[in-house]
Amino acid sequence: MSRRVGDPVVPREIELKLHFPPGSRNLLEASAILAASESRLCQQITTYYDTPDCALSRAGLSLRVRQSGETRIQTVKSLVYGQSLAAIRKEFAWPIDQDWPEVDRLAEFTELATIAQLIRNRLEPVFVTDVHRTTRLLHLADDTDVEVAIDVGQIAAGTACSLVSELELELKRGNIRQMYRLAADLQQIAPMWISAESKSERGWHLRTGQTEGARRAQITNLGRRVLAADGLREIIDLKLGHLVANIGPTLSGNPEGVHQIRIALRGSRAVLSLFAGHLDATAVARFDDALKHFGLVFGEARDWDVFCLQTLPAAMSDLPAERIWDLHPAAEVERQAAHATVRAALLGPEFTALLLSMAIWLDAGSAQPNGLVGERMNGRLDRLAPSLLNRVARKTKKYSQQAGRLSEENLHRLRKALKKLFYDVEDLSGLFGYRVAKKYLHRCGALGALLGVSTDAVATQLLALNLVTESRQDLAQPAGALAKWSARRGRRARKKFLVMLPGFHDLQPIWS
Repeated sequence: MSRRVGDPVVPREIELKLHFPPGSRNLLEASAILAASESRLCQQITTYYDTPDCALSRAGLSLRVRQSGETRIQTVKSLVYGQSLAAIRKEFAWPIDQDWPEVDRLAEFTELATIAQLIRNRLEPVFVTDVHRTTRLLHLADDTDVEVAIDVGQIAAGTACSLVSELELELKRGNIRQMYRLAADLQQIAPMWISAESKSERGWHLRTGQTEGARRAQITNLGRRVLAADGLREIIDLKLGHLVANIGPTLSGNPEGVHQIRIALRGSRAVLSLFAGHLDATAVARFDDALKHFGLVFGEARDWDVFCLQTLPAAMSDLPAERIWDLHPAAEVERQAAHATVRAALLGPEFTALLLSMAIWLDAGSAQPNGLVGERMNGRLDRLAPSLLNRVARKTKKYSQQAGRLSEENLHRLRKALKKLFYDVEDLSGLFGYRVAKKYLHRCGALGALLGVSTDAVATQLLALNLVTESRQDLAQPAGALAKWSARRGRRARKKFLVMLPGFHDLQPIWS
């Protein structure tokens, strides 16, 4: 977006939002961290506006008028830029003298002039927030100022409403690491969890009845001259952002949100492993153990999602006479239990603590030469990348040469190696061009997908047979039929995989 000469400067909002359960506000207010600073309490009634055809929302913007006492502030915010642990938005704000938006003020900015024309005389209120806000400005180390806001209230859209209990940390100036440290300290005082959902997004969910869709990972756009430490920080920050972006959808019961968080966890483990030889071994082991633990939690939920939502319908189509659907009620109970475990993990303190501690560690390591990272991490990443990728590629080739034996163990190891190679090449593709990497990534992805079918076939057999209990012997026949059907699927996928494998061996490394 361009800014014409004479346009006011558009500030960026860098914000971290954490939700807390009712009753935790007093714990936060009474903490030594907050109690020592001067606070300001106010009631904010905020009305959000859009056109009947949602022109602002479709443009990735929100428009609101916030009333606090006699003050009125009109604000336009953009969607979050990219994926990051902290939300980064453009924010345009004007003091106004009325409750209704002054649309002409938007035209003061070149990038808002077109949307101002589209919405003029067409606005209507869409939802309202009524919040009691306590704010403090904390002065932290490294000349860092963070505004701390505790909001308690509700969002209302027509007859639907939702409670608000959240802590917002906004970086006013200084080092974002200090904001993460503050969040980590406060999270030890009161149970809180990170969410990327803004009040505006929650309002739209109430108004439309639609939950937030899952979000796919974005690819890091690394510059060719980026330092290795900075590149690592950018990659993992994107992974953490991808993860946080899918917390809301997952808590709403979206199966794809579970899948995307699992991908983010795997991707985070992959990049830590890729750089492990140049990082603090203790820190890498600690993070990897935690990521692996949560990966297992999300992996179980994902397995039951695939079983109930994909495998059973496909098997029913192929085996109409085998009473396959008799397995569904018992399987759905297991699926809901796995999702309850996922929800508990997301709302528990360990998950948010992991994200914050990773962000703090990475930011400190990239900012301090030879702090948490090895000497080569202070050099350019494009010079380090070939040795990193060669190691992963050699390991993948070693396992692929054993694939012809078709043991489940060999295929499982190869699938994990292929996934890791895919993640690593994709993460570093900005160094040598994504178009160059596309063919290599396509071949890795295709082979991995075939091995995924094989792995899912094995999982299906185990899950189906585990549904057969002493009290549910009637499920033995459909479970057995499903297991045989799944085994045939797995064998077909492995045959296709072996046909495609030589083509993968012929691929030349794009990083050499």
